[in-house]
Amino acid sequence: MMYHQKFVAVVKVDGKVLRERGDVVTLPFQSEYSLLLKNLESRPASVKVSIDGQDVLYGSSLIISPNEETELMGILHGSQVRNRFKFIKKTSKIQEHRGDKIDDGIIRVEFAYEKVMPKQKSSSEHHYYHYYPPIMLRGLDEHWTSNNVTYTSNSNDNSSDPVPKGSSVVCDSLGGELRATSAFHNHVGSIPQQDEGITVEGSRVNQNFRYSNIGELDDSEVIILRMKGTDGPALTTKTKLTCKTCGTQSKSSAKFCPECGTSLEI
Repeated sequence: MMYHQKFVAVVKVDGKVLRERGDVVTLPFQSEYSLLLKNLESRPASVKVSIDGQDVLYGSSLIISPNEETELMGILHGSQVRNRFKFIKKTSKIQEHRGDKIDDGIIRVEFAYEKVMPKQKSSSEHHYYHYYPPIMLRGLDEHWTSNNVTYTSNSNDNSSDPVPKGSSVVCDSLGGELRATSAFHNHVGSIPQQDEGITVEGSRVNQNFRYSNIGELDDSEVIILRMKGTDGPALTTKTKLTCKTCGTQSKSSAKFCPECGTSLEI
């Protein structure tokens, strides 16, 4: 699992946690997956997630309480996930139609913990603490800029079309149509590699979140996962690796065969 600054991010397929090799996760093409996020800190964390360069929370942030976890099943539209994440092979036809993005196949998890607020003392020596209730989702309650896209707050926006990077975005104050002038242009590069894939919307699912808020945040940290595709089975934390030289089986975390020393890296 990817662990950084007391925060964990893992990819799950069929309810099983996939094994990373460095920052690479290998999963079967056409598989539906979810992203499991766990906060091991004693403070709430605000989390932003992008996949293939797309903000899959559409301007919102997941708020994960201390020592709690959230499993994100797909792209968030408003306060609801409607379709599961699905990983498919990037074909030449797909590449020609949508173009290449430098961050295709990359999951970027940016998280920031709530700041520890100083204790305040009254004249009667009573202590007061800032308290924020457990929450799951931060709504669009402010103006902010991220990934070259400027978002304007609008809690009534029900648009389901993610906006590409480089777009100029204006939200109607009454929750009307989302208008965007795209600065992104499709381009065709070299033929896709056999393990290259992208994430699309899969089967229907009904996952709901509620809007809330969080206090002032510390500086953010980032976890990166790179997804690679395979036509074989998924490599989970329980998968046994078989040495191609001598046939010895090892744990999925092993890098070399304990019997003959052959590399077990995929």
